[in-house]
Amino acid sequence: MDNYGKILGGLLAAAVGDAMGAATETRSTAQIIERFGGLVKDFITPPDDVFARGFAKGSVTDDFSLAYCTALAILDNEGKVTDEVAKNALINWSRTPYYVLAGPTTIKAVERMLGHEVEEKQSFIKYDSSKGSDGGAMKISPVGLLSGGNVDKAIEDAITICRPTHFNSTALSGACAVAAAVAEALNENATVDSVIEAGMKGALKGETVAKEAGKELANPSVYKRIALAVEIAKKCNGDMGKAMQELADIIGAGLSASETVPCAFGILKAAEGDTMKTIIAGVNIGNDTDTVATIAAAMAGTLESFYNEDYLKLINEVNSYDLEDTARRIAQVSNG
Repeated sequence: MDNYGKILGGLLAAAVGDAMGAATETRSTAQIIERFGGLVKDFITPPDDVFARGFAKGSVTDDFSLAYCTALAILDNEGKVTDEVAKNALINWSRTPYYVLAGPTTIKAVERMLGHEVEEKQSFIKYDSSKGSDGGAMKISPVGLLSGGNVDKAIEDAITICRPTHFNSTALSGACAVAAAVAEALNENATVDSVIEAGMKGALKGETVAKEAGKELANPSVYKRIALAVEIAKKCNGDMGKAMQELADIIGAGLSASETVPCAFGILKAAEGDTMKTIIAGVNIGNDTDTVATIAAAMAGTLESFYNEDYLKLINEVNSYDLEDTARRIAQVSNG
């Protein structure tokens, strides 16, 4: 089946990155090493001082669970991405156990969709830069997987999916970058550099569309910071430890899409597309580790057709998923 291996690879790698990163989120690399006795390279139960406390080893968080719900909502609509699909994905996800991990932007949007009154404590603020979060980027990889390798289609569909929650110059730029990169990674002759080039095209398009709609935020350019992150990675010449430190110190791995998305692209380049190197770097880079690892792994896993039978079994069992069936459905729909 055309692209099945790449699609499964993208889904599985993203889920693995998220589940491993659940235990390390909010710590710095040094604090991760101190707490866990070294870099985290496998699934461990999240400790009690992180957001994923109480979740089992191998459980994904809001990142991949929302991506998975997004994939299913699109598939239930015969592969067509619409405003209604975008809303259904969010509402369906709000009924899962992972919703307790939702970020404030997504929670407010879902509550409004459900007809609940939402209090805006600072409603007088016209341009809230904190809304430029990575919530759109973390869930968007299935849009790329469903594109059949069509980068322009992935960008347009990412805009539709993000419209209810993350329609601003920062968040939309990050989401379009990831969707475009994953779409390019599906193509047979794709390389790390072509994936990055597609991502930058998506970042610029998302930023432009949002600004033209009057949704500009006073945050750094995701597009320009992807370019910077990639240059940082190149200068590290394959030294992943150095690349992680430089990316964490200069780009950052915080909640803004202007940090996590460029950071993920930098990791992808530093690892030259190797999925496990990408995952381990994302999981241990510090701060919003589960999101960075989810995004970077989705790109690398698609490009490399990542597969690990033990990981697949654990992710499916712990989260009650069927990644193989979902990948087959995506392949069938995207191939027409």
